[in-house]
Amino acid sequence: MRCGAFVLLFLILLSSASSVTAQDDNFSNQDLELDWEYDFGETYISTKPLIENETLFIRTSTSTSSSAGIYAFDLDGELMWSKSNTNSTFNDMSPIIYVEQGQGDCGAWPDMLLVGWSDGTLDALHPGTGSVFWHKETEVITWGITGSMLIDSDQLLVPTRKGLSNYCLSNGTANFEVQTGLGWRNGVSKLGNEYFLGDEFGALWRVTEDGTSSSKSLDIGKIRHAPLVVDGMLLIHGQGLSASNIALVDPIDFSIEIISISGPSPGIPIQVNNTIITTDSNFIKTFECSISCRFVDQYSFTSNGEISLVFDDMIMLPKNTVDGGWGIFSLNSSNDLSFSELYTTKYDWYGTAGPEYQIVSGREILAIGNDNGNLQVFTSTDPGTIDNKSIKTNYMSQILTFILFIFIATSGIQFLRENYKSSFKYFLIIIVILFTFAFNDIASVWSSYISEINNETQTQESLWDENWPEEWLGTQIAIFEFDNQTLTSGGHLNIDTALELTYVAADELSITVDDSDTSIGKYIESFNGDRGEGWVFSVDGQEAIISAEYAEINSDSIVHWKIV
Repeated sequence: MRCGAFVLLFLILLSSASSVTAQDDNFSNQDLELDWEYDFGETYISTKPLIENETLFIRTSTSTSSSAGIYAFDLDGELMWSKSNTNSTFNDMSPIIYVEQGQGDCGAWPDMLLVGWSDGTLDALHPGTGSVFWHKETEVITWGITGSMLIDSDQLLVPTRKGLSNYCLSNGTANFEVQTGLGWRNGVSKLGNEYFLGDEFGALWRVTEDGTSSSKSLDIGKIRHAPLVVDGMLLIHGQGLSASNIALVDPIDFSIEIISISGPSPGIPIQVNNTIITTDSNFIKTFECSISCRFVDQYSFTSNGEISLVFDDMIMLPKNTVDGGWGIFSLNSSNDLSFSELYTTKYDWYGTAGPEYQIVSGREILAIGNDNGNLQVFTSTDPGTIDNKSIKTNYMSQILTFILFIFIATSGIQFLRENYKSSFKYFLIIIVILFTFAFNDIASVWSSYISEINNETQTQESLWDENWPEEWLGTQIAIFEFDNQTLTSGGHLNIDTALELTYVAADELSITVDDSDTSIGKYIESFNGDRGEGWVFSVDGQEAIISAEYAEINSDSIVHWKIV
């Protein structure tokens, strides 16, 4: 009996070990295998990878001292060239554009890769070498170009920080530069002979081909994507404080029809024929827009970035949570959503960049990347041996997992031998190991729970200081309140925790930070050597009860440090 029980226990452990330590590099319903990987270091892959002319282009951004960059690989993973921008240090979110050679009224141009940087730089690059064809400097107010650009015949439309610029593709000559509202990730679209883009104050702007502009406040929240053109109308997913509004807008009189209210922090919606797909922190939704737009279906999912079409007829998008992963959905003929799988990798983390899927010379290629700078490329061909440049395996995690299984087996053996006291001791060790593994996730969930149930959390508008610059509106702000002075840093974006924002803001303000590791996360001991009786922090007016390391923050949160 004991022997049988031990064998059963061993088989369970062996099965568990295989599921934990072995990385499944294949999609359950697709004939794709991991081909190669690349680690970009202390950066994050900020936009969807791009495959053009048998070349994979990757853009990275950073919130550290590292530089943002553009990388070009052949489809077998060899780095062909790279270009960094040392002045662009955060929030490079404008998708890169590949444009084929052509000719227009402005002149002729070759194949080019167009890159808009958050420092306001606009580059037209040679896609084979990375050399610069032409270069422009646009306005910078905290940041520069962050929204999606638009190719219109022989012209390039670029949403700048407070405007819209029109350049000739051939040489970068400016045709017009129009002032609009303060923008962030606010891409531009064209309907008829007019261009449309939104701003941080919820205004929709109309710009004619000759550079005449007009606008109207829609009162649906911040407009942080290019409006979708739907049967002569504009569909906009507006970002509010605690929810979002999905609306149809008449491009003539700017009248609106709210077709759905959804979760906060929306991503970039896409259009597939007559189907509109939106995403936010709560849902992925579908709408049928053949005559008018009507809500069809939704699925609970957290994604605040880009959506992609993969495998011909499926939807794939990153799960923007600490555990990460990639949601894969299918649509039936009625536009109902069907969840296929949550694909996970050994590098899962936050992510907003959509996947890239292409069939090149009969070869399926899928490229995915996350906020840890991890790129994985899957193909339908036998990849052979992964090159040495592949990301290093997390051996420590595997070792600790193996030790855990040893303790489980030992506890089970002692129990079967009726040595209950000894078995219980090993069981306590197992609990400690499991808690150590899961602590980050537990803290993250607890932080989110507290934020949701706490009624004292305030909006940025209620905490706003009129002395702060206007460009900080809608961004993340950190305050350091000493006994004799208060220092403030704002304009930060896409930072996930209070601690990360604290480090970034302190570095900008030249504040030295002393911290220490504790069993419940990092503890701030002093700022500029000032310890007092300790430091406490609040997020959006609510005093935190967990370590800043695990305190998640919103896109417009205010983190306030006070000395005790």
